[in-house]
Amino acid sequence: MGFYLRNSCWYYAYLCIKKTALHFFKAYTGAFFLSVMFCSAQIVQEDFAEDEAFVYKSDISAGVLFSTNGGIPAGFRAKYAWQHAKKSKQFHQLSLDIVNIRHPKEYRLASDSGSGYFIYNKTNFLFVVRANYGRELLLFRKSSEEGTELKLVASAGPSIGLVKPYYVLASNGRGLSTPIHYEPGVRIDRILGNSFFTGFDEISAVLGANARISLEFGISAWDIFVTGVEMGFQAEALTKKVPIIAFADNKSVFTSAFVNFYFGKRY
Repeated sequence: MGFYLRNSCWYYAYLCIKKTALHFFKAYTGAFFLSVMFCSAQIVQEDFAEDEAFVYKSDISAGVLFSTNGGIPAGFRAKYAWQHAKKSKQFHQLSLDIVNIRHPKEYRLASDSGSGYFIYNKTNFLFVVRANYGRELLLFRKSSEEGTELKLVASAGPSIGLVKPYYVLASNGRGLSTPIHYEPGVRIDRILGNSFFTGFDEISAVLGANARISLEFGISAWDIFVTGVEMGFQAEALTKKVPIIAFADNKSVFTSAFVNFYFGKRY
């Protein structure tokens, strides 16, 4: 067909490592999630008794998301949480996600010219904006300063899927290139690479909803700044199927495991 993978041995090694990591992530995240919840339930009462000095009322944070159906990274999350009541272990939460959802059959090819890459049979990008409300429950806190804490988080809210046509740079045969909407009928030997910034004026919206549950591990510094990791599961449903890849099973419901590495400040 006149196309090849650039540095194929390295690319295949990358695919193998990625596949192994995803399998490990899916297999062990659930077990780890449940075991941590069980252990936390045993110590939560004892810990609450030790930590009557619990003070902070709100926190704001931003993080980088990695997921089993997203890119590397999958997107970004901003969050604001505030205490339900004075000395309460419950918090309200508002969050905003901006993520890219990928089809499991996406794979990248090098152009014949070797000047760039493109995704074979991809017809559209799917970006999703999520605005969620949720609750956080403090399960464990080990110190009021420079300590660790564990929260159980559940949230849900509306989703807006933004469907952007997938464009590539194609040769016109006269030494010039032009961006075109990639479709299966386009000759592969004409493609020079991606044209990501083309097509934003053609974005269409698809409404939907999402829900997620997670565990959040936070490490505080001087009881002001906090950094940590959030691990959990996400489910999302859009009102119609989005054609991401041609000749493939495109869906309207997406599920994934995710990790969010975040940094923030407490007030």
